[in-house]
Amino acid sequence: MSNRYIFNTSGEYVAFISDNNLFGTNLDWLGVVKNGNEVYDTAGRFLGVVLDDDRVVRNKFEVRPSIMKPLRPLTPLGPLRPLQRLRMVRLPYPYEDVFDNKKDSGPTTSAPAQSFDEVIGSKIIAEDGKFLGTISFDKYSSDSLANPYGTYGSPYSSDSIFNPYGSYGSQYSTMSPFNPYSSTPPKLILNNQILGLLSANPYVFNRIDIDKFLKWWKSRI
Repeated sequence: MSNRYIFNTSGEYVAFISDNNLFGTNLDWLGVVKNGNEVYDTAGRFLGVVLDDDRVVRNKFEVRPSIMKPLRPLTPLGPLRPLQRLRMVRLPYPYEDVFDNKKDSGPTTSAPAQSFDEVIGSKIIAEDGKFLGTISFDKYSSDSLANPYGTYGSPYSSDSIFNPYGSYGSQYSTMSPFNPYSSTPPKLILNNQILGLLSANPYVFNRIDIDKFLKWWKSRI
């Protein structure tokens, strides 16, 4: 049975995969691998994905549903320790190395932070390219999501995600962040970089949970 070595960004050997199970270098069982590259911890919580360069990474804003708690496997024989690699390229924001450059410490399993401060200033762009406002707490800016009388903050505007009957706010529209089945929700873009997809669909890759986001955002305005 072949093993796959897992490294962190510093090039250190931190874990290995054997028979779709993830083990630390000290043979502690850390979790399972599903669907080829999705990693879940021993409680069934999503940790991240395995990249082609043998790192386990995650989007710090993404939340995926847990799976059924996996069964503990038999402890395998430890593989021969590989040589250290050269330092790998830096991960693009908002991705992070699950092993966080902490050799032999196991993956970070704490819940994602509920602060979304890093998306402040980002633009909401619909799947059809329509601009839907800027993440801002300015109640007077014409582009701000916080302006209740503006194009993007008013519940009556056709270009607002807060219009429950509009194309961008209806729970039935494929371009709305509130549609739990849509695979084409709006994107958050900052400095020409996609931070994530604002969505109620737990199966959307790179998702920023719309309910958690709005709870945070409303607490600030």
